[in-house]
Amino acid sequence: MNEIQTEIDDRQSRSIERARSVSRALSDASRRARFSSRSKQAFYGAQGLRRRARERVIRLVLLVLVVVLPNIASIGYFGFIASDQYESIAKFTVSSGALPKMDDLGSATGLPPIAIVQDTMIVVSYAESQALVAKLQESLDLRKYYSSDKIDYFSRFNAALPIEKFTNYWTRRSSAAVSMPSGIVTLRVRAFSAADAKTIATAVIEQCEAMINQLNERMFRDTVAASERDLQLAGEALKTTRVAYEKARNAEGVFDIKEESKNLGTLLTQLEGQLLTMQSEYTTRSAYVAADAPQMRLAAQRIASLKEQVKGVQNRITTMQQQGDEGALSQKLSRFANLDLEQKIAEKRYAQASISLNMARIYSERKMLYLHPVEMPAAAEEPRYPRRGLNIGLVLLGSILAWFACIGLVGVVRRRLA
Repeated sequence: MNEIQTEIDDRQSRSIERARSVSRALSDASRRARFSSRSKQAFYGAQGLRRRARERVIRLVLLVLVVVLPNIASIGYFGFIASDQYESIAKFTVSSGALPKMDDLGSATGLPPIAIVQDTMIVVSYAESQALVAKLQESLDLRKYYSSDKIDYFSRFNAALPIEKFTNYWTRRSSAAVSMPSGIVTLRVRAFSAADAKTIATAVIEQCEAMINQLNERMFRDTVAASERDLQLAGEALKTTRVAYEKARNAEGVFDIKEESKNLGTLLTQLEGQLLTMQSEYTTRSAYVAADAPQMRLAAQRIASLKEQVKGVQNRITTMQQQGDEGALSQKLSRFANLDLEQKIAEKRYAQASISLNMARIYSERKMLYLHPVEMPAAAEEPRYPRRGLNIGLVLLGSILAWFACIGLVGVVRRRLA
């Protein structure tokens, strides 16, 4: 029994010892876990402070770069440096020198005729073209108005740059627009003094008017040249028909075929009248004078001669064609009638070509298109550009929006890298 009791006690003591060992191991593990958690909290706490500090620095740098500096620059430029720009406004219409005529579209809608609308759009396009810039450079030395040392650096044009660059610069300093249905063109020209803006705007109107009339002058030159060619051709045709008529008349040996026909008819009538008279006298005398008397034989000979003459004239008028003679009077009449008709047609054509040439010359000497000023360019009393307050406000609003966008972008990048 003692041995059994001793064995039980040994087992209990070993169990108690194992429980104590497990308890000490759990205590050590718990202590190590507590120490480890505290160190991690301290580490991550320090990392969070550094991250927030970096974010504050980034926001501050972005605020300075995106908001503060641009607004300082805009206030400095627009408030103290930017040169004043004066605008001169002119309004005009393009009209024809001829009496106004409404086309079908204009009658239905009240719009100007299509030809005038086309000329107006040509003027508007020309007002912003390189060709106009070249003309203004020749007449005004346009570059000097925009490259003066008195103009601020950012608004001044570099006079050494080519005309293509100057044309782009010019389109930013001028504009032309047409309003419908009135057809009024509004021209706006900006310069760095009121007098310069007025001078340039006046020169633009003059050049536009000269350009549109040069186009019409070229058109009328072509019309005059075409009319001169038509007149020359008509003259040559008339000359040809007249020569043919003269040749035919000379070949037939008559001066006027109609006059010859009239003369032959008159001659036939006279001969027939004389023949009847002589036959009547011969019949009357034969009653008391012998047929072989000398006066009766002479009368008979005269009657026979007259009959031969009448027969010859009749044959010439009617029977010569049946005998195959091309010189018969009826054929002559037909041939000369055709030649006369051709000559009259050629004369009418020549007369019409001459009238057309005269009209073309008259129109070519007239001023066919006019630029009627509705509002002449005037010197502005105060500058219109730059709009200082508006520009400064736009820069401020844009910089703030850009700053918020940058902050959002930084946050997105940080979350992706975390």
